[in-house]
Amino acid sequence: MNPSAPASQAAREACGRWFLANRSVEAAPNDPAALVGRAASFLAMDRPWEATNDLDRALRMQTRLAGADVAAAGDEATANQRRRRHDGEAARTRLLRGHAHAACLRYDRAVADFAEAEAILSRLGGSTDRSQPTPAHAQAGLGVAYCNMRDWQRCVDAGERAVRGLPLDDVARRHVARAVETARQHLSLAAGGTVGGSRRSGGSAAPPQPPPPPPRGDAGHDGGAAPS
Repeated sequence: MNPSAPASQAAREACGRWFLANRSVEAAPNDPAALVGRAASFLAMDRPWEATNDLDRALRMQTRLAGADVAAAGDEATANQRRRRHDGEAARTRLLRGHAHAACLRYDRAVADFAEAEAILSRLGGSTDRSQPTPAHAQAGLGVAYCNMRDWQRCVDAGERAVRGLPLDDVARRHVARAVETARQHLSLAAGGTVGGSRRSGGSAAPPQPPPPPPRGDAGHDGGAAPS
């Protein structure tokens, strides 16, 4: 069996998803959902720079549409319901953009998006839908971003909150747990402690890469510039 066959198959599938997503954006260039979908496809193709461009546009359009939609509500209850729905969409978009920024090694921007997503999701309250992100997913993104920035204490603080809030089988939990362990090792060494029963010296361990975006139920259609 050709060992490269699974990778080639995955690449073809990613290109196929991008093609469908791009058609959605071409049909509705100002549709935030289409832009978010295409951004997700770009991330799957390891093209985070294009993803951030689409997500920037999506957030601008979401803000514009949300204001008009809430203003058109006939009563306060309807306005609040619409506001919560749009806030949830903005949080998911910011969470995805945080991962895109992290993949571009722009960790300061990633931290800003993860922190804003955490604030919004915490205000909205938890969801029992496993396909939807939670504040713990944003905290996981923060933990890994801080690890890559070598801000060890903040990594531990955010990462421990994420580990407590994520299910055991969530992939983001595994990534942030590894980041927390890396941060603890560095903090121990800085305090003159030991790692694995013996003192260590020399170069630091490479921090883990950002976790993949959390499961989403609405990011299956996206688009963008044609993949090369």
